[in-house]
Parts: sequence; structure tokens; C-alpha cells
Amino acid sequence: MLEKVGVALSVLGKSLSEPRSALRLLRRGFWPVDRVYADQSNWTNGSLPRVPLTSIFPAARRANIQVLRVFDRKWGTSITVEELCCILVIAQCVGAKNILEIGTWDGNTSLNLAGNIDATVVTVDLPPDFASSSLVYPDVKVNLTDRGQLGSQLREHPAGQRVRRILGDSAQLDWNQLGPPFDLVFIDGCHDYAYVSSDTKHALTHLQVGGAVVWHDYGMVEDVSRVVDQAAQTATAFEVYAIEGTRLAVGVKVREYAAEDEVAE
Repeated sequence: MLEKVGVALSVLGKSLSEPRSALRLLRRGFWPVDRVYADQSNWTNGSLPRVPLTSIFPAARRANIQVLRVFDRKWGTSITVEELCCILVIAQCVGAKNILEIGTWDGNTSLNLAGNIDATVVTVDLPPDFASSSLVYPDVKVNLTDRGQLGSQLREHPAGQRVRRILGDSAQLDWNQLGPPFDLVFIDGCHDYAYVSSDTKHALTHLQVGGAVVWHDYGMVEDVSRVVDQAAQTATAFEVYAIEGTRLAVGVKVREYAAEDEVAE
């Protein structure tokens, strides 16, 4: 919203001296030709500088991946193809053998992880019949995807058989029962601050040294960005980066987790 207010003010300032330029600016801000490209102008939250993936993982330059069902994704809900490629390459670079995803949606991300990485993949999402009152944080606004499409791609592709699906509240589950310490945790569940913070704290404590936690919607969603920025400042066992050209942030665990690595509230 603030971006559009800025556009309107800019148009107002140019309207008297440069009416033609003002019209082009108005059209670009409110009626973009390409809605996907225009959406990137909203990636304004967060304080981390964006860096290339290859600066974080030099081995990414030599990575090869195969993207499954590359165009079977929904703009505004699914991660982008570039974001998916980054996640798959990160999984390769950290040598992931145990992977956890929070937020299944249609299952495309976990499907691609299972199709590219020789690893155990676990994905968690709320059940179709969940009640808000049963959540650990019942007052939060849940960014809920279509329950009818939950995990649909996992049911329709052979690689989906290698994904273990768990239905439940990520803040309520016993993460010790989800599997061994993970090499990669992808957080893309509820985007409310309370849940992102809870998922992040669990991820930090259930990650192997040398593993990575990846957050989606950094830069676009304020609550996600705030938690990631706090983790970058306070979780000293981790090196945290934002990946340029994406809404991904990644934290690499460089030593064992300690008490001082609590994510600040």
C-alpha cells in the first residue's frame, strides 16, 4: 500500500511539469503490463542485503537439477521457478539427507526435493478439517491455501511416494518425532509473526551443523522479514543471508546451537 501511495505522490509532483511522464508512471504503478514482475516492487521489507546464491554456496555454480512440473504452479501462492531452483541447489550444497518442509500447499516443492535429492523428505501442513480454536495461536490470521489441493501433486507423481506427509499444527507438533536432526528446513507455513518465530526456533534447534534453514517470503511479508532479521542479529550459530532475485532468506548453521541463539521476541 505504501508503494502505491509513493507512486501517487510521484505522479502528483510530475503531473504539472511532465504530464506524459506522469501518465507512464501511473500506468506502471497501478496497471502493470506484467503482474509477476510488478509484484517484485513489493519486496521491500527486511534489512538484509541481497546476495547471489553462489556467494553463499560457491558449489552452486556446478549444480545440476531437474525441475518437475515446472509450470504447474499458481502465481501469488507457489514459489517461483527461480526460488525452487535455489532451494534444490541449497539442498545439494549442504548434502541434505533429511529435509523438512513447513507448509505443503500442493506439494510441488517437496515433490521436487524428493525427485532431485536422495533424502528423506517430510512435509507438514494443517489438516483439511482443522479448527482455528485448536491452534496454539488461535488468534492469528492463517494464510490458508485451498485444502482441496493440499498435497495434490504428491498423489499424482511417482516421486511423491518418497515424501512423508504429516498433518498438524507446526507449533504443537513434537519436532523430535518428525525425524532425526535435519540438514534442510524450509519454512513456508503460516506467515504470522508468532508462527514464523515458533517454526524458526524449532528449526534452529533441530538442524545439523552445516545444514540450512530457508525462509520464504522474506522481503515481501513484514512478519517473516522481522523474524529473519532477528535471527540474523541474535542467532550467532547461524550465518543468515537474503538471496537476490528471490523472496528467500537462508541461514547456515556453523556451530552447535546454544542458549544465546534464542530468536529475540
